[in-house]
Amino acid sequence: MGTSENPWLIGVSDFSITEPLKNAEIIIEAGFDFIEPGLAKAAAMPDAEFSAARERVLGRGIRVQSMNWFLPPDIKITGPNVDSERITDFLERAFSRASSLGACAIVLGSPASRNVPEGFSHKRALDQIAEFLTACADIISSRGYSLKVALEHVNYTETNILRLLGETVKLARQVNRPEIGVAIDFYHLVMEKEPLQTILEAQGLAAAVQLADPAGRSFPRVDRPVPGLDTFFRMLKQINYRGGVSVEATVGDLAAEGRQAVSALRKTMLAIQAD
Repeated sequence: MGTSENPWLIGVSDFSITEPLKNAEIIIEAGFDFIEPGLAKAAAMPDAEFSAARERVLGRGIRVQSMNWFLPPDIKITGPNVDSERITDFLERAFSRASSLGACAIVLGSPASRNVPEGFSHKRALDQIAEFLTACADIISSRGYSLKVALEHVNYTETNILRLLGETVKLARQVNRPEIGVAIDFYHLVMEKEPLQTILEAQGLAAAVQLADPAGRSFPRVDRPVPGLDTFFRMLKQINYRGGVSVEATVGDLAAEGRQAVSALRKTMLAIQAD
C-alpha cells in the first residue's frame, strides 16, 4: 500500500529488457517502490538460481508487489489442446514461487496462451478461461496463498479475446471468486479506444494496474505529458484503488528513463490526490 498522501506504489514490470529480478537494484535506485517480475520466467528457473535471486532481492528489502508474464506461450488455456495436468503442475510451481517472493497479484495477460484458434468457438474459449481462473482460485485457496489473479484486457494487436476492460470485469464477476480480480492497463485502454470511465466498472475488482506512454509504449517522461493519464488516475482514485501501478514498457537506459518515469508519475499522482 501507498501512503495517505499517495495510495499508489509505483514499479517496473517485466517487459522489453527490464528484467526486474536481474535489475532489481537499478529499478529501486531509480526511485521505484517495487518490481514486477515475470512469473513464467521465475517458474522456469532452476531451483538454485531462483533461490539465489529470491534471497538477493528480499535480503535487500526489495518489494515484489506483483508479477506479470503469467504463462509460457506453449501452455494453452483455450482451444482443443488444453492440457489440464500440465496446467496444474505449472500453477503449483509458479504460485509457490510467487508466494515465496511476497507477491500480492499475478497479472494474466499471456495472449499467446489464450488466443482463440481459428475456427474454435469463442464462447467455449471464454468458458475455458473461466475454468482456468477457477483452477487458479482453487489452488490459491487450498494452499493458503495471499495471491490474487488479475485478469488483464489486452488490445487487438496482441489477442483476439478479452480485449476490453469491460469484458474482463464481466468474466471476473462471473467466476465470482475472491482470488480473482482484474488488471487495469492504461496502454491497452488507449489502444482499444475504450473510455477511461470503464474503470469505474472495476470497483472492488482491481488487483493490479499497469501503464505505458502509448507513444512508442515507452516510459513516461516529465517533458512529455501523456494525454489522458491524469483522467486515468482520477478514475483509480474514484474506485478507491490502493496498490501497485507498474510501468510495462520498452526501455533503452533503465536507470535514466526510470528516474524520468518516477518524477513524471509522482507529479501526476500527487496532483490528483490534491484535487
